[in-house]
Amino acid sequence: MKDFLAAYHPEPTAAIAPTQLAQYQSALPAEVLTLWQEHGFCQFNGGLLRLVDPALYRPALTQWLGGERPHYVPFALSAFGDLFYYRRLTETDADVCLLDPHYRRVATCAWSAADFFTDYLLDEEVREDVLRESLAEEAKAALGPLAPNEIFCFTPALALGGAEELAYLTKGDAPTHLQLLFGLIQ
Repeated sequence: MKDFLAAYHPEPTAAIAPTQLAQYQSALPAEVLTLWQEHGFCQFNGGLLRLVDPALYRPALTQWLGGERPHYVPFALSAFGDLFYYRRLTETDADVCLLDPHYRRVATCAWSAADFFTDYLLDEEVREDVLRESLAEEAKAALGPLAPNEIFCFTPALALGGAEELAYLTKGDAPTHLQLLFGLIQ
C-alpha cells in the first residue's frame, strides 16, 4: 500500500463512524478497511479516485446489475462516476470490478483488493484510460474541485453521442447521475 499512497495522496473528506466500519468488517477486504480507518471516506489526487460510503452507491449498483447482490460492495468511485466494487465470489475467492456507466460495461480489474491498489491503480494506462487523469486535471482547472459525492458528468452522455472532452463536462451529484445514466441508456 506504500506505493499506492505515494502515488495517490489521500485527502480526508468525511470520517467513518465505528458502526459503519463494523458493518463492513466481514464484507470488505482489509485494504479498504485500513484505508477507511486511517483516512475515512477520502479522495485521492483531488478527486481522481475516492473511497465512498457503500450505502450511497448500492442502489445504483443494484440497478445497473439488475438486482441485489449482497456480496457485491461498492467502495470507490472515479472523478467521472466509474464505480469500483468488491465481489466476494466464494469463501476464498474475490475480485474487484469496475462498473463503467458511460459505455454500459462491467470488467474485472484485479483478483484481490491488494492487487487493485498496488498493481491496477498504479498502471499508467489505467490512470489515463480508465480514470481519465489528464481530463480530470483539465476539468478541475476549468470547473473547480469536486465536492464530496460530486463527479464530472459528460453531457450529453457518452453512450448518447457525447465526447470525452472538456467542452462536454459539467458537475453533478454522483449517485443521482449514475441512476440518471441508467435510465437514459435503457
